[in-house]
Amino acid sequence: MAPASRNQSIYAAAIVAVGVIVGSFLVASALDRLTAQVDRATGRLDEIEKAIADAKGALGNLRAAAPAAAPRRGPDPNKRYEIDLAGVPIKGPETAKVTIVEFSDFQ
Repeated sequence: MAPASRNQSIYAAAIVAVGVIVGSFLVASALDRLTAQVDRATGRLDEIEKAIADAKGALGNLRAAAPAAAPRRGPDPNKRYEIDLAGVPIKGPETAKVTIVEFSDFQ
């Protein structure tokens, strides 16, 4: 091999070696920053999980302290009632799809 060619090979190898070393430092630095970000995010997630657990506990305490709902009074709104309307005053057509019946005892 000629001396000039040999020198070019050494320079090329040195440039590649320096590029690999610089690239390694850049990758290591990026990994360090990424690790720090992951650690901060993990810490924040731990805080959020604790806050959720605290909120669930407080909600459980509210449910335990809440009074029971009063039993429903009056007719069942989900039931269909059949009412005999023979002889009662009616306003509107007898073939209406909906009939509203009002009861009053005049007190």
